[in-house]
Amino acid sequence: MLIKNRTLTADIMILISALLWGGEYVVVKDALDFMPPNWINALRFILASIIMVPIFFRQIRSISKDEIRAGLLLGTFLFGGFCLQTVGIQYTTAGKSGFLTSTYVVMIPFITWRLKRKFPGIKAILSALICTAGFALLSLEGGLKFNSGDVMTIGAAVCFSGSILSFEYYSRKFEPINLTFVEMAVGGLLSLALAAATEKFPVDVSPGRVEIFQLLYLVILGSLACHILSNFAMRWSEAAHAAILWSLESVFAMVFGIIFLHEAITGRSIGGFILILFAVLLTELGGRPAD
Repeated sequence: MLIKNRTLTADIMILISALLWGGEYVVVKDALDFMPPNWINALRFILASIIMVPIFFRQIRSISKDEIRAGLLLGTFLFGGFCLQTVGIQYTTAGKSGFLTSTYVVMIPFITWRLKRKFPGIKAILSALICTAGFALLSLEGGLKFNSGDVMTIGAAVCFSGSILSFEYYSRKFEPINLTFVEMAVGGLLSLALAAATEKFPVDVSPGRVEIFQLLYLVILGSLACHILSNFAMRWSEAAHAAILWSLESVFAMVFGIIFLHEAITGRSIGGFILILFAVLLTELGGRPAD
C-alpha cells in the first residue's frame, strides 16, 4: 500500500508539472516578444536558484560535494536541452520542434534498456511509440525533412532524456532540493554566459509591466515548482513511466493555446490528443515491469 501511495503521489506531481509546463508555452511565446531566449533561460533559472536559498536554507547549507557533482551534470543537461531547443527552433518550424523534442519519450525506454540491461517491457515501448505517433499528428503538417535546426532539436531531446534518467538515479541517493538548487544555478549561469556573448540585454523591461508577471510565471511555476515536483517524483517513479506522463505537457499546451491564443483545433490535433491519452492510460493501467 505504501509503495502504491508513493507511486500515485509521484504521478500527481508529474501531472502537475506537465500542466505548468504546458502553460509555459503560452507565456514563453509572449515573453520572446520582449526578451531574447537565452536571457529568458538565464534569468528564470538564476532567479529560481536565488529564491530557493532562504526557503530551503537548512537543506542547502548542508550540501555535499557529491550533490554538487551530480547537480553539475544535471545543470549541464538542463542548459543543453533548453539551448539546443531555442537555437534549433530558429531554423525549423514550431511543429517540428515540438515533435522532435518530444522524441525523448521514445528514447528513454531504449536508453534504459541499454544502460541497465533491463528490458522495460512491451507496454512501456508500445506506449512510447503510440505517444510519438500522437505528437506527430499534433505537430507535423508537412514532410519530415531534416535540416541543421532539426538536428539541434534532436540533441535537445537527448539532453532531456539524460536529465530525466540522471534524476531517476541521483534523486534516490541525494537530497532532491540540493540537486534542484545546483541544477538551476548551473543551468542559469551557463545560459547567462551564452546570452552575454550572443544577445543584447533587454533594457526596456520594467517593473509593473505585464512582462514581469510572465517572467514570474517562468521563475516560480515553470522553473522552481516544476523542477522540485519533478525531482521529488523521480524518487518513486521510473524514467520511462514518467516520460509518458510528461507527454501530456503537449496536450495541456495545445489546450492553453486554444483558450488564450485562440489557436484553431483540427481533426489532426484531436487524433493526437486521443493517441497520447491512450498511451498514458496504457502505461498507467499496465503496471510496472518486474525487477
